[in-house]
Amino acid sequence: MIAETLSLTRWEWFKLRRRRLPWILLFVSVLLLQITFWSAYALFRVGDEVALGDGGAASVSGAFLELLAFPNNAVIGLAISHGFTIILIMILAASLTGTEYGWGTVRTVLTRGAGRWQLLASKLLLVALLGVGALIVGALSMAVSSFIASLTLEGGNWLAESAEWVEVARTFGKAIFGLLPYVALGLFFAVLTTSSGTAIGLALGYAVAEGIVISILANFDWFERFSGYVLGQAVGGWLGTTGGELFVGGGDDGFGDAAVIGMQPEALQGFLVSLAYIVVLSGLAFWLFQRRDIAGAKGE
Repeated sequence: MIAETLSLTRWEWFKLRRRRLPWILLFVSVLLLQITFWSAYALFRVGDEVALGDGGAASVSGAFLELLAFPNNAVIGLAISHGFTIILIMILAASLTGTEYGWGTVRTVLTRGAGRWQLLASKLLLVALLGVGALIVGALSMAVSSFIASLTLEGGNWLAESAEWVEVARTFGKAIFGLLPYVALGLFFAVLTTSSGTAIGLALGYAVAEGIVISILANFDWFERFSGYVLGQAVGGWLGTTGGELFVGGGDDGFGDAAVIGMQPEALQGFLVSLAYIVVLSGLAFWLFQRRDIAGAKGE
């Protein structure tokens, strides 16, 4: 069973790597990360403050320079890449499965002996692995940009004086787990709608709507009791902000509103809620995929 899943995963990658979509999404993700970084760098050069995602601020003295040093820049890169990679993998998960329905290739593969469970598991595994790759690329691009920036700043160092290498591994592992609920969400929408376009629209619509709704409801005291069970808040609580601050332009409003960040649950609750989303969404996707009849090509 495992061997068949891995074989199908390799075949899925062989098909996907020839499409433009994953490479375009990766390029956009890295581009957004670079825009975020160099915007913060520009603010630093003009003597402004660089606000951090937890509502704090790095002064123009040494705090920002310390963030540019390795491995601190890798931790920052992983934290920022996670936010952009979420969109990437939801689109990929929805597209990878939804287009198969449109082309009618799901039915073709199943008639050749592939198990339904193994086929869907291979898609889930491939998207998760692509998310890991995107995180690595984002962290490396941040490290390179930080090195270039440190060369232009007086007092800038490539290597931090007290490098905490364990923090890199910890942030990387937490970021990987933080991607899995969104992989499951994109896959669920694809199986539910059997359409790549509709699934992508629902996934992106959810991401946008969640941010807007949370920002509005954060003004009400009663919402704090329920906010920890919202997907984005749960993942944010699991990731935390320590060591993974997000660069944004000055002021106190940060990349995420300070009130919203303050309502994030503790790491353990965030982990358990995220795990529940993974189990429920992926379980529903597998249940639907097992029970539903697979039609031919829809021409999408």
